[in-house]
Amino acid sequence: MSDQTRFLLDKVTARRILEGLLKLAEARGLTAEEVVALDLYERAGSHGLRQFMVPSTESVLRRLGERPRYTAIIHLFRQYVEVAFPTRYFKRWARRLQGYGFTPEDAGVLALGTFGTDQDARILGMHAVITFEQPMVTQWATQRAANQAHFAAMQQHLPIPYRQTDLPQVLRSEDVARGLNLPSPS
Repeated sequence: MSDQTRFLLDKVTARRILEGLLKLAEARGLTAEEVVALDLYERAGSHGLRQFMVPSTESVLRRLGERPRYTAIIHLFRQYVEVAFPTRYFKRWARRLQGYGFTPEDAGVLALGTFGTDQDARILGMHAVITFEQPMVTQWATQRAANQAHFAAMQQHLPIPYRQTDLPQVLRSEDVARGLNLPSPS
């Protein structure tokens, strides 16, 4: 398994990166969120960190990729961003997270951060989930102890390598972009 730091971009963060790339290409002004997202994208890419997107973002990119206006931007984005794929126990963990008050979409992102892999199934889990969604960050911090206890109980019954994965940190895009203080692999 890779020990390279890896993180999952939620769909809003990925969208802000893509919007920013498009606006730069078209010489248009950027929003503050797009500047933050682009800074995160560029710094992570230049540091060789692995960035992942959720599968629903990839689905949107496939449809947009058929339009010439977006082809080059999507190609640039994909140079540094891979697709995360759900593994076994993803659905179970997502259901349990919903029981802790996470929306189905947020639970899916968090479960993918825990039980996600790359195309070659060489990794398991992410070190961090990066989001602009403050409610998700707050909910994760509030429920961290309960989630950790429930996860530890679940892990005892899982086979290796699933038993060895950790819960990701959930970080605001702005905080990561400021200092690129992503967690390091253990």
